Amino acid sequence: MACTQNAHPLPRVGVLLIDPFASPRGKPPDQCLVIRQSHRSGKSGNYSVITPSMPELGNFIATVAQENHPGPMHNRRLQQLLPFTPLLLLPLLLWNFFDASQQSLLPWDEGLYMERARLFLDQHEPWTPFSQAHHKTPGHYWIVALSMGLFGVSDIAARFPFILLALLSAWLVYGIGSLILSRRAGAMASLILGTSYLWAVHSRTISPNMAYISLFLGGVLLLLQELVKPARSSAKFCRWRLYFVGVLFALTVFLRSALALLPLVGLMPWLLKQARGRKILMSPWLWLGLACGALPTLIWVWKSIAAYGIAGFMEPLNFPWKKVTGGETGFPFSSFFYYFGSIFFLHTIPWSPLLPFAVTSPNLWGKEAVGQTHGFHRRWLLFATPAIILLLLAFTSSQHKHYALPIYPFAALMIAADLEYRLAGTTSSSANKALPGRSNGMGWQSLRRIVLVHFFLACIILAFCLSDGLPTVKDINMTLVDMRRLYVVLTLLSSVWLLAGLIIYWPRRSLQQSLKPWITCHILGGYLVILGTVHLGFVGNYSPEVKAFLRQPDLQNTLSTAPVDLVKNGRVSRMTTLLRAYSPIMGQSWASFDEFKDQGGPLAWIYEPDLTELDFPYRILAQDHGIVLIHVQRHE
Repeated sequence: MACTQNAHPLPRVGVLLIDPFASPRGKPPDQCLVIRQSHRSGKSGNYSVITPSMPELGNFIATVAQENHPGPMHNRRLQQLLPFTPLLLLPLLLWNFFDASQQSLLPWDEGLYMERARLFLDQHEPWTPFSQAHHKTPGHYWIVALSMGLFGVSDIAARFPFILLALLSAWLVYGIGSLILSRRAGAMASLILGTSYLWAVHSRTISPNMAYISLFLGGVLLLLQELVKPARSSAKFCRWRLYFVGVLFALTVFLRSALALLPLVGLMPWLLKQARGRKILMSPWLWLGLACGALPTLIWVWKSIAAYGIAGFMEPLNFPWKKVTGGETGFPFSSFFYYFGSIFFLHTIPWSPLLPFAVTSPNLWGKEAVGQTHGFHRRWLLFATPAIILLLLAFTSSQHKHYALPIYPFAALMIAADLEYRLAGTTSSSANKALPGRSNGMGWQSLRRIVLVHFFLACIILAFCLSDGLPTVKDINMTLVDMRRLYVVLTLLSSVWLLAGLIIYWPRRSLQQSLKPWITCHILGGYLVILGTVHLGFVGNYSPEVKAFLRQPDLQNTLSTAPVDLVKNGRVSRMTTLLRAYSPIMGQSWASFDEFKDQGGPLAWIYEPDLTELDFPYRILAQDHGIVLIHVQRHE
């Protein structure tokens, strides 16, 4: 805006009158607008004279129209309810959750996490309960142990804290979106995150990712609250806010070990560029918070060295080093296409068709976003941070999809920003027609492309379901998958995408009228798809047969009488983690039968092929899934 006279902020009451013919002295009428504020009394108030360029004029008219003629989403009551939007995810998170028959542990990761957390409870040792140096910090085990100490030892109690942390993460995403986008975009981002498939799966598991990501998002939210302050107060930092930023960022390492450094490193370009000239990184309160938050990790390192020697310090470093250098599988930079495909296509379903368009949206790269402060945050926070995390993951040799979970909140925010930009384009469509200088290219041409992508993917899924694709998957997949249930989920997903496309091409309806129902269909459809996967048992119920075997009343009575040891004898399987996790009283784990004969107890789990190696009297109590429970008849 070039010239102002008697410029005062216009109150949001009365009627705005735009007079293109009035002009101050020395200004031609065709270059100025006079905005008069008319009060209810009928008297004219102060006025502002503006000399805009054509794009600025379009933005100004759109803003005035949006503020003085609010639509349903701008209703004051609805605006007050938007912060509670993440609560809509609560029924999705708790569906069938307290039904014990619908909950069973994931055989490897969840079984290990629950078994290790039980060691903290059984041995009453908060730092080093393991027999040898451990490669992970104990913060995550503390959460699981605390929950089981309060609610009893069960898979439901072990998973419950992460339900709450997933809900907290959705609320934090809303807070971030409301600061740099809008309240409506923040609400959409929280729902998009909660209905992304991989995020929904890990929200209902014993996952350390939910814990450290929620703390990381909390630190980002506090930083944003500090960085978006007005210019007059930007030189004054809030001490307690910067202190808690440091505490939260440092605690992520205590919860997730070296993997927590990925989002922190990804955040650094945005933080360094935004803090330049503001000396926010020089604040002693930020560094004090980092020091206080790092105390639990430092105490654990000291305790580990005292218990295990130098191995207690080297083991947490060797584990991530093997992931990077190819010591596990593959070679460095061998996982780029795996994570790229996982994020952009497979595990962000049903939002994967929108993500490529959100990444290339003019909302991030358009001329209108270049000079805006919030445009800066969108490019450097929402795009650069997940891009750096993806590149760092590409250097690892391991392929674990849950490593990419820190990217999902930023992906949800980018999709919400693109949808908000489209909705904002509908409110100013009349101004766009009168002002050719305003870009309308992203609006409807790319929207038609998105619809075509949805139709294409939906047709592929339907053709896959109706052909011989499902039996082929059953032959390849080594796990037990109910093909009828998978057919229902895929059909529901394809129906959602087809319906979303039909809404856009609905006869006698303009694109402007179709956009809000289209977005609503996407959010509601994603909600139903995740609800269907949970209800059909694809999420949360991973080993029902094993749990049913171990929960037999007679077997439970036997297992409750004495600790049950485990003899590995050189074998490692996923079944063993479930045995120890579900045992009422955990015994010792022995590497060979010689050790077990000398120091073992009366009850032991052994592998079925090892029965021929037993050279002492025993009695078989239970047998299933390749595992045998024996009672050793020891002679005194």
